Amino acid sequence: MAAHRSISAYGSRTQAIDAAVTRLEAVLEAAVASHRRASLGVCGGRTAAALLPVLAQRALDWSLIDVFLVDERWVPVDSDDSNEKLVRNSLLHGSAAAARFFGLKSAHAQAITALDEVEQRLGQIATPFDAVFLGMGDDGHVASLFPAGAENQECNRLVVASTAPVPPYERISLSPGALGQARHVVIPVMGAAKRTVLDRALRAGPVDEFPVRHVLASDTLCCEIFAAP
Repeated sequence: MAAHRSISAYGSRTQAIDAAVTRLEAVLEAAVASHRRASLGVCGGRTAAALLPVLAQRALDWSLIDVFLVDERWVPVDSDDSNEKLVRNSLLHGSAAAARFFGLKSAHAQAITALDEVEQRLGQIATPFDAVFLGMGDDGHVASLFPAGAENQECNRLVVASTAPVPPYERISLSPGALGQARHVVIPVMGAAKRTVLDRALRAGPVDEFPVRHVLASDTLCCEIFAAP
């Protein structure tokens, strides 16, 4: 069981997103007060597109916050499928543009050949990470750790290469071990189908069945879930 795990249910997705943002804001403020900087891992996807613009409006000292991606599709950063493009457009504007941002894409042709360079880049961020915002897929994947993927067994590296089942993009992702280096993980779960997957993932079982178990079953981090229909 996680060091602390909670599930809060809300009547609307707007309420759940707002509550998740408020929690991230509080964690980041506490981190800055405690050790003068804060780190925030963020994902891409539809939930991120809804949450990040709300977070961007919060009155944080963004100049003291390191923002980094938890995963990325191996596409150009100006592609509409790029998580970096989503984060830059949805979060890193206004006062939030002062944050120090770490993307995962490099000039390498393949993600597998970029791992050392990306690990060196992320090594500039202090660990443990203060806050990580994750979405959960309909199959129970988080970041780019997919069911039955070999990447679920990698705990020694900071990042891993993987391939999404649909669409079959090559990806780079924080490893399970890296996700375990988070103090707080916030997961909004939107819709009845994902709530059913979450309930199944909360039962005991192998992590490569539902990779969200990497954080749900952690005994070191605080995992907070914000659910809505």
